[in-house]
Amino acid sequence: MGLGWEPAFRGRDIDLDASVIAYGPQRNHIDSCYFGKLSILNGAIKHSGDNLTGEGAGDDEVIVVDLGRLPADATGLVFTVNSFSGQKFTDVAKAYCRLIDAASGEELVRFDLTSAEPQTGVMMAKLIRQFSGEWEMTAMGEFVKSRTVRGMVKPAAQAL
Repeated sequence: MGLGWEPAFRGRDIDLDASVIAYGPQRNHIDSCYFGKLSILNGAIKHSGDNLTGEGAGDDEVIVVDLGRLPADATGLVFTVNSFSGQKFTDVAKAYCRLIDAASGEELVRFDLTSAEPQTGVMMAKLIRQFSGEWEMTAMGEFVKSRTVRGMVKPAAQAL
C-alpha cells in the first residue's frame, strides 16, 4: 500500500496516516499496523514509518503485506487512511492512496483523495481470504469521520 500527498503551503502541517487492520474469521480485531506499531503478525505486515508532512516525492508512507506469511487466523485485512491532523482529504493537495502487487508492479487500485469526499478517514480496500486460501481484493472507497486507525476498527469490521 502506498499513500502520498503534498505538504501544506501555509498553516499547520498535514499528517495523513496509512494503516492496515487485521481481522479473524468472526470479524474480530486481531491487530492494526500503523505509525505507532510498525510491524504486526510476526513481521508479515510492516509499515515504513510516520511521515508528518508529505515532504518528498512518491509514496510518503508504505505498508508491505506478505500474504504468504500471514497466520491462518488472519482472514480479513482492511487498508485505511486517516487525516491525523484533521484536514479533510479535499483540503490536501495531490493526496492519493494505492495498492500495488509487489510481484508484478501492477497498481491494483488507486484513489485520488483530493477530489473525493470532505472526510478525515477512508477505507480504501479489503482483502478477504477465501476457503481455497486465495485472497480476494475489493476496492471500497468508503469514507468515515475518523482521524485515527482506532476509530476505523469497528466500521472496517462491519465492511468485511
